[in-house]
Amino acid sequence: MNRGILVTGGGHGIGKQICLDFLEAGDQVCFMDFDEALSREFEAQYAKLFYFYGDVANPKSLKAFVDFAMKKLGRIDVLVNNACQGNKGILSDLSYEMFDYVLSVGLKAPYELSRLCRDQLIKNQGHIINIASSRAFQSEPDTESYASAKGGIVALTHALAISLGPAVRVNCIAPGWIEVNGREDHSQTDKAAIPAGKVGNPSDISQMVFFLIGQSFITGETITIDGGMNKRMIYHGDWNWEYRG
Repeated sequence: MNRGILVTGGGHGIGKQICLDFLEAGDQVCFMDFDEALSREFEAQYAKLFYFYGDVANPKSLKAFVDFAMKKLGRIDVLVNNACQGNKGILSDLSYEMFDYVLSVGLKAPYELSRLCRDQLIKNQGHIINIASSRAFQSEPDTESYASAKGGIVALTHALAISLGPAVRVNCIAPGWIEVNGREDHSQTDKAAIPAGKVGNPSDISQMVFFLIGQSFITGETITIDGGMNKRMIYHGDWNWEYRG
Protein backbone atom coordinates (compact mmCIF):
# COMPACT_ATOMS: atom_id res chain seq x y z
CA MET A 1 0.00 0.00 0.00
CA ASN A 2 3.05 2.24 0.51
CA ARG A 3 1.47 4.29 3.30
CA GLY A 4 3.75 6.25 5.61
CA ILE A 5 3.65 4.80 9.13
CA LEU A 6 5.17 6.25 12.32
CA VAL A 7 5.56 4.07 15.41
CA THR A 8 7.11 4.93 18.76
CA GLY A 9 8.71 2.18 20.80
CA GLY A 10 9.00 0.10 17.63
CA GLY A 11 12.17 -1.79 18.41
CA HIS A 12 10.63 -4.54 20.53
CA GLY A 13 7.41 -6.11 21.78
CA ILE A 14 4.07 -4.77 20.61
CA GLY A 15 5.65 -1.90 18.69
CA LYS A 16 7.92 -4.22 16.73
CA GLN A 17 5.02 -6.47 15.76
CA ILE A 18 3.07 -3.45 14.55
CA CYS A 19 6.04 -2.41 12.39
CA LEU A 20 6.37 -5.93 10.98
CA ASP A 21 2.72 -6.17 10.03
CA PHE A 22 2.75 -2.81 8.27
CA LEU A 23 5.86 -3.84 6.36
CA GLU A 24 4.17 -7.07 5.34
CA ALA A 25 1.22 -5.01 4.08
CA GLY A 26 3.60 -3.16 1.74
CA ASP A 27 3.88 0.03 3.75
CA GLN A 28 6.98 2.03 4.68
CA VAL A 29 7.66 2.44 8.38
CA CYS A 30 9.68 4.86 10.47
CA PHE A 31 10.06 4.03 14.15
CA MET A 32 11.62 5.65 17.19
CA ASP A 33 13.15 3.71 20.06
CA PHE A 34 15.63 4.25 22.88
CA ASP A 35 17.33 0.83 22.51
CA GLU A 36 19.78 1.59 19.71
CA ALA A 37 21.53 -1.77 19.36
CA LEU A 38 18.31 -3.76 19.15
CA SER A 39 16.70 -1.25 16.80
CA ARG A 40 19.65 -1.06 14.41
CA GLU A 41 19.60 -4.84 14.08
CA PHE A 42 15.87 -4.74 13.33
CA GLU A 43 16.21 -1.91 10.79
CA ALA A 44 18.92 -3.75 8.85
CA GLN A 45 16.51 -6.55 7.95
CA TYR A 46 14.02 -4.47 5.95
CA ALA A 47 14.40 -2.05 3.06
CA LYS A 48 11.33 0.01 3.93
CA LEU A 49 12.07 0.27 7.65
CA PHE A 50 13.78 3.37 9.03
CA TYR A 51 15.02 3.82 12.58
CA PHE A 52 15.38 7.08 14.49
CA TYR A 53 17.22 7.07 17.80
CA GLY A 54 15.82 9.33 20.47
CA ASP A 55 14.03 9.80 23.76
CA VAL A 56 10.32 10.47 23.24
CA ALA A 57 10.30 12.55 26.43
CA ASN A 58 12.37 15.19 24.61
CA PRO A 59 10.22 17.48 22.41
CA LYS A 60 13.24 18.37 20.24
CA SER A 61 13.71 14.67 19.49
CA LEU A 62 10.04 14.37 18.54
CA LYS A 63 10.33 17.23 16.05
CA ALA A 64 13.49 15.70 14.60
CA PHE A 65 11.73 12.32 14.35
CA VAL A 66 8.85 13.75 12.33
CA ASP A 67 11.24 15.67 10.07
CA PHE A 68 13.28 12.47 9.58
CA ALA A 69 10.12 10.50 8.80
CA MET A 70 8.94 13.01 6.20
CA LYS A 71 12.35 12.89 4.52
CA LYS A 72 12.32 9.09 4.40
CA LEU A 73 8.64 8.40 3.78
CA GLY A 74 7.38 11.52 2.04
CA ARG A 75 4.00 11.26 3.76
CA ILE A 76 2.36 10.30 7.06
CA ASP A 77 -0.82 8.24 7.02
CA VAL A 78 -0.79 6.49 10.39
CA LEU A 79 0.71 7.49 13.75
CA VAL A 80 0.97 4.76 16.39
CA ASN A 81 1.79 6.12 19.85
CA ASN A 82 3.08 2.98 21.53
CA ALA A 83 6.05 3.99 23.69
CA CYS A 84 5.66 4.17 27.44
CA GLN A 85 7.74 3.54 30.51
CA GLY A 86 6.56 1.70 33.57
CA ASN A 87 7.64 3.09 36.89
CA LYS A 88 6.76 3.12 40.55
CA GLY A 89 4.52 5.37 42.59
CA ILE A 90 3.64 6.75 45.97
CA LEU A 91 4.70 3.74 48.07
CA SER A 92 8.23 3.83 46.67
CA ASP A 93 8.30 7.63 47.08
CA LEU A 94 8.61 8.28 43.35
CA SER A 95 9.82 11.85 42.88
CA TYR A 96 7.90 14.61 41.12
CA GLU A 97 10.58 14.66 38.40
CA MET A 98 10.34 10.93 37.68
CA PHE A 99 6.55 11.04 37.71
CA ASP A 100 6.71 13.87 35.19
CA TYR A 101 9.15 11.90 33.03
CA VAL A 102 6.74 8.95 32.80
CA LEU A 103 3.97 11.36 31.77
CA SER A 104 6.30 12.93 29.19
CA VAL A 105 6.93 9.53 27.59
CA GLY A 106 3.42 8.14 27.81
CA LEU A 107 1.16 11.19 27.46
CA LYS A 108 2.92 14.39 26.45
CA ALA A 109 4.77 12.72 23.54
CA PRO A 110 1.56 11.32 21.97
CA TYR A 111 0.02 14.79 22.08
CA GLU A 112 3.09 16.46 20.60
CA LEU A 113 3.47 13.88 17.83
CA SER A 114 -0.22 14.22 17.00
CA ARG A 115 0.28 17.98 16.77
CA LEU A 116 3.37 17.68 14.60
CA CYS A 117 1.72 15.15 12.28
CA ARG A 118 -1.67 16.91 12.22
CA ASP A 119 -1.48 18.50 8.79
CA GLN A 120 -0.22 15.35 7.09
CA LEU A 121 -2.84 13.20 8.78
CA ILE A 122 -5.63 15.60 7.79
CA LYS A 123 -4.37 15.77 4.21
CA ASN A 124 -4.18 11.97 3.91
CA GLN A 125 -7.38 11.17 5.85
CA GLY A 126 -5.20 9.30 8.30
CA HIS A 127 -5.37 7.54 11.63
CA ILE A 128 -3.89 7.89 15.10
CA ILE A 129 -3.72 4.74 17.20
CA ASN A 130 -2.80 5.18 20.86
CA ILE A 131 -1.67 2.22 22.96
CA ALA A 132 -2.94 2.45 26.52
CA SER A 133 -3.22 -0.44 28.98
CA SER A 134 -5.81 -2.17 31.14
CA ARG A 135 -3.92 -0.34 33.92
CA ALA A 136 -5.88 2.73 32.84
CA PHE A 137 -8.89 1.11 34.53
CA GLN A 138 -7.41 -1.30 37.10
CA SER A 139 -4.44 -0.95 39.42
CA GLU A 140 -1.98 -2.77 41.63
CA PRO A 141 -0.27 -0.93 44.50
CA ASP A 142 2.53 1.52 43.70
CA THR A 143 1.70 2.06 40.00
CA GLU A 144 0.53 5.68 40.01
CA SER A 145 2.84 7.02 37.29
CA TYR A 146 2.10 4.30 34.71
CA ALA A 147 -1.63 4.25 35.48
CA SER A 148 -1.79 8.04 35.15
CA ALA A 149 -0.05 8.01 31.77
CA LYS A 150 -2.31 5.27 30.45
CA GLY A 151 -5.47 6.84 31.85
CA GLY A 152 -4.44 10.13 30.30
CA ILE A 153 -3.96 8.66 26.83
CA VAL A 154 -7.49 7.25 26.94
CA ALA A 155 -8.84 10.77 27.53
CA LEU A 156 -6.45 12.24 24.96
CA THR A 157 -7.84 9.79 22.41
CA HIS A 158 -11.43 10.99 22.53
CA ALA A 159 -10.34 14.63 22.75
CA LEU A 160 -8.21 14.29 19.60
CA ALA A 161 -11.00 12.42 17.83
CA ILE A 162 -13.35 15.35 18.30
CA SER A 163 -10.77 17.97 17.38
CA LEU A 164 -9.39 16.22 14.29
CA GLY A 165 -12.55 14.61 12.96
CA PRO A 166 -13.88 13.94 10.46
CA ALA A 167 -10.62 13.91 8.53
CA VAL A 168 -8.64 11.88 11.08
CA ARG A 169 -9.89 8.88 13.05
CA VAL A 170 -8.32 8.50 16.49
CA ASN A 171 -8.67 5.31 18.53
CA CYS A 172 -6.99 3.59 21.43
CA ILE A 173 -6.13 0.00 22.36
CA ALA A 174 -5.75 -1.06 26.00
CA PRO A 175 -3.80 -4.34 26.19
CA GLY A 176 -3.82 -6.59 29.22
CA TRP A 177 -1.19 -9.27 29.82
CA ILE A 178 0.82 -9.49 26.60
CA GLU A 179 3.87 -11.73 26.39
CA VAL A 180 6.53 -9.61 24.68
CA ASN A 181 9.55 -11.85 25.30
CA GLY A 182 8.48 -14.82 23.19
CA ARG A 183 7.84 -17.05 26.19
CA GLU A 184 5.20 -19.74 25.56
CA ASP A 185 5.55 -21.94 28.65
CA HIS A 186 3.17 -20.08 30.94
CA SER A 187 1.78 -22.18 33.75
CA GLN A 188 -1.71 -23.61 33.70
CA THR A 189 -2.41 -21.37 36.69
CA ASP A 190 -1.57 -18.28 34.63
CA LYS A 191 -3.77 -19.44 31.76
CA ALA A 192 -6.65 -20.44 34.02
CA ALA A 193 -6.73 -16.95 35.53
CA ILE A 194 -7.55 -15.46 32.11
CA PRO A 195 -11.05 -16.15 30.74
CA ALA A 196 -9.67 -16.58 27.19
CA GLY A 197 -7.45 -19.37 28.49
CA LYS A 198 -4.17 -17.93 27.29
CA VAL A 199 -1.69 -15.09 27.71
CA GLY A 200 -1.88 -12.56 24.88
CA ASN A 201 0.81 -11.92 22.29
CA PRO A 202 1.80 -8.83 20.28
CA SER A 203 -0.13 -10.01 17.22
CA ASP A 204 -3.36 -9.78 19.22
CA ILE A 205 -2.74 -6.04 19.48
CA SER A 206 -1.39 -5.49 15.99
CA GLN A 207 -4.44 -7.17 14.46
CA MET A 208 -6.65 -4.63 16.22
CA VAL A 209 -4.50 -1.79 14.88
CA PHE A 210 -5.23 -3.00 11.35
CA PHE A 211 -8.92 -3.47 12.10
CA LEU A 212 -9.24 0.10 13.39
CA ILE A 213 -7.44 1.75 10.48
CA GLY A 214 -9.79 -0.10 8.15
CA GLN A 215 -12.85 1.55 9.71
CA SER A 216 -14.46 4.86 8.80
CA PHE A 217 -17.16 4.89 11.51
CA ILE A 218 -15.14 4.15 14.65
CA THR A 219 -13.35 7.03 16.33
CA GLY A 220 -12.66 8.18 19.88
CA GLU A 221 -12.94 4.63 21.20
CA THR A 222 -10.75 2.57 23.53
CA ILE A 223 -10.78 -1.17 22.89
CA THR A 224 -9.62 -3.37 25.77
CA ILE A 225 -7.79 -6.55 24.72
CA ASP A 226 -7.04 -8.54 27.85
CA GLY A 227 -8.59 -11.96 27.35
CA GLY A 228 -11.57 -10.96 29.46
CA MET A 229 -9.63 -10.23 32.64
CA ASN A 230 -11.44 -6.95 33.26
CA LYS A 231 -14.79 -8.79 33.34
CA ARG A 232 -13.89 -11.42 35.93
CA MET A 233 -15.10 -11.00 39.51
CA ILE A 234 -12.39 -12.07 41.96
CA TYR A 235 -12.99 -13.57 45.41
CA HIS A 236 -10.52 -15.20 47.77
CA GLY A 237 -10.05 -18.83 46.79
CA ASP A 238 -11.62 -18.51 43.33
CA TRP A 239 -9.73 -19.20 40.11
CA ASN A 240 -6.42 -19.74 41.92
CA TRP A 241 -6.59 -16.30 43.54
CA GLU A 242 -5.63 -16.01 47.18
CA TYR A 243 -5.63 -12.83 49.21
CA ARG A 244 -2.34 -12.21 51.00
CA GLY A 245 -2.53 -9.08 53.09
